[in-house]
Order: sequence, then C-alpha cells, then structure tokens
Amino acid sequence: MHVLVFAKQIPNVNKIEFDPLTMRIRRENVELTMNSFDRKAVEEGIRIREKHGGTVSVATMGPPSAAEILKEAILMGADHGYLITDRIYAGADTLVTSRVLSKFASGLAPDIILAGKYTLDGETSQVPPEVAEMLHFAFKSSISSIEIDGGSAVVEFENEEGIGRYRVPIPAVFSVSEKINRARGPGKDDINFDARITVIGENELQTGSRGSDSPTSVIDTVKIESGRRVSFLQLNEESLKIIDGLVNASPSAAGALQVEPFNGESRKELWGVALNDREVAFQIASKISMLSAKAHMHVRMVGNISPGELEGMPCHEYCQIATRENEPFSDTLSEMIEKEAPACVIFPSTVDGREVSGTIAARLGLGLTADCIELDWEDGRLIQHKPAFGGGIIARIVTKTVPQMATVRPGVFRKGVSASKFGLRKIEAQDRCRNSRLSFEKTPEAFRSITSSAVVIGIGRGVKTKERLPEVMELAELLGAAVGATRPIVDSGFVPRQQQIGLTGYSISPEVYIALGLSGRDNHVVGIRYAKKVIAVNSSAEAPIFKYADIGIVADMFDFIDRYREYLSAGRKG
Repeated sequence: MHVLVFAKQIPNVNKIEFDPLTMRIRRENVELTMNSFDRKAVEEGIRIREKHGGTVSVATMGPPSAAEILKEAILMGADHGYLITDRIYAGADTLVTSRVLSKFASGLAPDIILAGKYTLDGETSQVPPEVAEMLHFAFKSSISSIEIDGGSAVVEFENEEGIGRYRVPIPAVFSVSEKINRARGPGKDDINFDARITVIGENELQTGSRGSDSPTSVIDTVKIESGRRVSFLQLNEESLKIIDGLVNASPSAAGALQVEPFNGESRKELWGVALNDREVAFQIASKISMLSAKAHMHVRMVGNISPGELEGMPCHEYCQIATRENEPFSDTLSEMIEKEAPACVIFPSTVDGREVSGTIAARLGLGLTADCIELDWEDGRLIQHKPAFGGGIIARIVTKTVPQMATVRPGVFRKGVSASKFGLRKIEAQDRCRNSRLSFEKTPEAFRSITSSAVVIGIGRGVKTKERLPEVMELAELLGAAVGATRPIVDSGFVPRQQQIGLTGYSISPEVYIALGLSGRDNHVVGIRYAKKVIAVNSSAEAPIFKYADIGIVADMFDFIDRYREYLSAGRKG
C-alpha cells in the first residue's frame, strides 16, 4: 500500500499583517508551519502503513523553505518527502497547483492520496477534488475515518446534514477532517534528510504549467477590521428588550425579501446550484437574481432538490437533476455547462458544493473562487470577494475563463422570494457512481443548521454538564435560533459535529450571534467574524469574547437564559 500525502506550508494566520500602502500581506518574519489538517493526513497515512504495510510519501509544492514541513513529516514517521519547487509555478492558483500535483502523483502511482480538507490560509477545499478528477481517481471529502478493505476503503464522512459511510474503490483521493485522529509529535531527529527528500521542478515534471496561467487573479486586497466596540449592559429588562429587538429585526423574523430576476430579453444566463439545502438555494437564487438586473441576463437554478420545496425561489427556470450522489450530479452538470455555456455558475460553499464545483472546474479547465462573501457584476465580469487568512483579509478576484465560477458561503446573502413561478425542466442524471453509500445519519432535527440560520446561540465551557443543554435548546426554540458550540463542547459529545463553529469547524454569518459562556479564543472567533451583531454573556469581565462583541453582559449564562425566557413569557402574556 503506497500512501501519498499532500501537505502545505502556511503562515500562522493569527500573525499575518497587512501593509495598507502596498495593499499586500506582510509575510516577513511570520512563523511558517505545516497546515494542521495536513498534519492529520500525514498521521493517517502512517497509521495505514502501520496496519497494512507499504510506504508513506509526503509531497509539498512551494518555495525551498517548505522542505521544513517535509522534515517534520519524516520525523513523524513518513518514509520519503518530495519538494516540488520552481519559480515558474509562482502565483499558481488551485487549478494550476492541481495540474502540477496530479502530474507528479501520476508518476508515483499511489494507491491512496490524502490531504487536509482545506488549508487555513486559503480555505478553498479545491485541490483534493481537482487532483482526483485529473487522475480519474475516486474521491470523498471531509473524512473522519478510513478502513482499508481489500481493493476499497470504507470511509466515514461528515457534511452539514449529518454523518455517512461510503465504500470507495482504490485508487482514491481523500481529504480528511480534524476529527480523524490526533497527530503524533516528531520522533528521533538523527535522520539524513538529504537522502530522504527529493527536490523536483518543472524540468523533471514537464507539466507545461506556469503560475501565470492561473485562470483566477486578484484585483486587490483589503484588511478587514472587526470595528466592534463592546457596550456593556446590565442584565435587566431594558437590556433584554434591546437584545430581543435585534433578534426580531433579523430577516427570519422580518420575512423574506421580495426579489424578481431580470425581466428583459437575453440569450445569456446566470446559473446557481441548489444542492441538498433549500435555504442556501434560495440565498443563491436571490443574489444572482439581483445581479441579473446589472448583467441583463436570465437566471437558471440547477439542483437536486424537489421542485415542490422551492416554490417562490427567484429564477426563470429550475432544472432538477434527480440524484443525491455528487458524482452523477457533477457529470450531468458539467455536460450541461459545456453544452449551454452560461456566463457564470454559483455553487454553495458546503462540503458537497465544494466537491461538485472542484470536480467540474478540473474537468472543464475553469477557474473557481471559493467561499465568497460577496458578488458584484462590473464591466461584464463577476467580481468575487473572498476571505483568506482566517477571514482577516478580503481579496477581490476575477476569473478569466467562462463560465466564471464561485462558491458562496451559506448565510451571507439574504433569502428572497419571487411572486412569479419558475419554469421546470427535469434532467436525467448520468449513471456513473463509483462510490457506494452504506449509511447516512442525519443531524437530529432539534439542531438547526448553523450555516443558514439568521440567529445562532453559541455555547462554550460555561455549560459544564450535558444535563443543562436542554435549557439552551429551549431558549433557541423560543428564538427560532440554531445552537452552535466551541470545539471542546463538540468533542465532549454535547452537540453534533455539524454545530462546531471556528477555525476547525464552520464559519457562520448570522444576523445575530449570542455567545453564552464561551471564552472567545482565536480559533473560535474567526468563525463568527461575519456575524452582523455579536452579543456575549460571560461571568468574567476579562473574557476575550468581549473584544469581539457589540453587546456584553457580565453574568452567569444560565441566569441570562432564565431572565430572557421570563421576558419572552411575559411578553406573550401581555
């Protein structure tokens, strides 16, 4: 069994600085490290070798300094390291990077390729599915366990809806989540690294790829300051009235926006993808319908959701591809794109949306911008606003290829509805499906989606025992809110994995985020950077969460919950 791991050297995202004069990121003297998800991929590769025999190779594409993470991987137990480095690759985006890595991998002929589910500096999740497509390997993302079973692997994966198991034929590419293992530290250091690390460049690979060939390019970047200045309030009826006013002002309370797509004649179309999640489908349809007025184009949604669930969705036409599996959906949609040539295609930045969009981008040779928080239409181009480095930097990106493609973060666009009915077309799905679904366990219905809810309650160690969770859930039910949590709460089994917020969980964009009993460490607050309003309740006035809040209340979280429930009950009685 030959396992190849792709790893990346990244800067410490908490130490990145921005030069407002040059509008560039300062990288000098910033600590460089192996991407934490990739470290877990290295660990998993070593565990597979320990159980089944074989070798583990680790490859990285980057400057000469990236050799340091190969040394770390070898100290952990990897057999060999490959440094893919050449000035000609400078500035490579995910498509060019995937072309180089897939060409390298084809010469090594691994059985399994592992990588982290994304890198913390870019958060695209695009390279693993693109490499898999270029190699014609099977693929599955966000993997939390792998068991080799003959010529296939049984894997557990997680997405926003729940946790499932698949049988995947080998050779395969897997991107792993933070839940897959606990990575070991380095072992003995008396190793001759020169004998264990091979340096490879374009002369050896002959990919014909240059960084300048990248189909996506950055127009400019801007540093995002939080701009939050906390106002401390006492826990009393007046403060609860203010908080409840913010909750009631959220779009979920105010109702959906009325949106109508472009009403004129057009031969061009803007496409959106409705994949599994109804709420996110409405958000995408609403945003591109607004753009259609500027672009003078018709709006088409393509998805796998039943048309009956999408009544009122703003678009001219909905094309249903009746399959719940990503592979036949990708095959069918890519054929439609080739044949009908839309101006742009917008996907949800969900686990499944990233799988599908990455596969199609690689197959059709298209640029793809990940996890956008805003879209504009200027001079015939889709301007894509993408966060990077933990969300502290926003890059404005354009795509040279057509259709222009992007994934958008759930929750950042307001849901709209249309008074007009869309036309319906049903498309037969392609029948290729190498992966076999064995089971799928949906997240309990009591836990609403944190990525598409307008109001989210976040809980931390202040909960202390699982027996007190029902008090939080009751308040959430009264407010129509989702419940999210920090990683320690998820790891303790208080709430499902799908509810984790932060650097190794999900980034959310609710109208109101109510942080109860959580400290506010960096790994968590990067996940709430795009919340419109943050309300923090903590018993310690020194808790870091107050630095990232708009309203702060120094109080026990359960006192707050009791008082808020009493306030809501009194309001109903009145």
